[in-house]
Amino acid sequence: MAHLPTTRWLAVILLALAALQAQAGTTSAFTLTAQSYAGSRERQYKVYVPDGLTAPAPMVMALHGCQQTHDDVLRDWGLAAAADRYRFILVAPFITSYDGLRNTNCWGFWLDQHRHQGRGEPEDLHQIGLQVEARFSIDPRRRYVTGLSSGAAMAVVLSVTHNEYFAAAASASGLPYGEDAASVSFSGCPGNAAFHAVSQVVADMRRERNASYAIPLMVLQNNQDCTVIQPAGRNLRDAQLLLNGDAAHDTPAEAQAQQRPCAPVFASDYGCQQTFYTGDARPGSRSLVETVFYNGPTATPDPGDTDHGHYWIGGQDGRDGKWALQRGPSYPDIVWDFFSRHAADTSGPAPPPPPPPPPPSCNPVSAAPGAHVAAGRAVAGGFFGLRALSTGDARDIGFAWDFYFARVNLYEGAAGRWFAQPPAGCG
Repeated sequence: MAHLPTTRWLAVILLALAALQAQAGTTSAFTLTAQSYAGSRERQYKVYVPDGLTAPAPMVMALHGCQQTHDDVLRDWGLAAAADRYRFILVAPFITSYDGLRNTNCWGFWLDQHRHQGRGEPEDLHQIGLQVEARFSIDPRRRYVTGLSSGAAMAVVLSVTHNEYFAAAASASGLPYGEDAASVSFSGCPGNAAFHAVSQVVADMRRERNASYAIPLMVLQNNQDCTVIQPAGRNLRDAQLLLNGDAAHDTPAEAQAQQRPCAPVFASDYGCQQTFYTGDARPGSRSLVETVFYNGPTATPDPGDTDHGHYWIGGQDGRDGKWALQRGPSYPDIVWDFFSRHAADTSGPAPPPPPPPPPPSCNPVSAAPGAHVAAGRAVAGGFFGLRALSTGDARDIGFAWDFYFARVNLYEGAAGRWFAQPPAGCG
């Protein structure tokens, strides 16, 4: 083999080091302490910051799926490399702990206490975003959220509960707002699930939103997914159009502006098509929703996966991991392209800030769990609704049907919110 001159070897080494430096960044770990509003819990999260940022950067929050953690997101999804390439700050929250009976590490998108502004997991994630902004320089017009599976469903929840905060959202194998546990299939392939009518999804979204701004939504869905089956992707699209499109652009046939093959892809595109839908007829209108639908494999290389076609595709910089696939349409690049075209629309008046919460009353009430449920101080939750959960901190206080035998103290926080332990501010 011919030998390169010493000067050539030196040049090669320097170029390699420069490439490594260009891909370098810093990952830091933080903790959000439990807050005083209902359903808040301590949350761990990690932030990846590319080296050399000199101006306020976009923020992309990425939510793991069930049986995953934030470390899976950072290691397998190709988003850290995308953050280096496109110069955004990546935020990876970890659910850390949760109430009720769930599969491991699922975000509670189907639970009422975790799909409203000002409480539960959505508000904790909003508070994580605010903490990141306090630590790092973030462009306030370019805050984005994405996720996989239950994380995607929670990203959709955030696009409704905090549409005044996030500029756009992307759902990978996610579900429409307000869906319940029956919308997920556990029967293997082919999957089987029940979905709410699109009209009900729209009504639920309209009730929850406190600002009229329509967050652009990207829907990424494997048509072969047997866990979150394809009607979920179409329902996400249709609800977004029906709620936000004008009268002439509120169905897919009316609103479709363009369709093209997905790009970029790594190794195979699986017949992927990206479709663009606008909400009105103005030339150059932003997308109201974009879909990325493809026919991906059901099996993945990871032996621990369920092999139901349910995964995040990381592309060239991703890895085959837990519910993560490398080959296929490159989610990091496709999602970032969508985000980069959809900064927050600030042409209208900014929504008013939410009013400060009232101070807690701290009044204690002693009653059986069932009596607390009947009085609205607790809700029936857990497996088949058998357990009583306090409305303020979602703590399990006993069987929901027990009206006689146990006595449990609950403490009133803000009006209508009851806690198993005296809330902050009660001394």
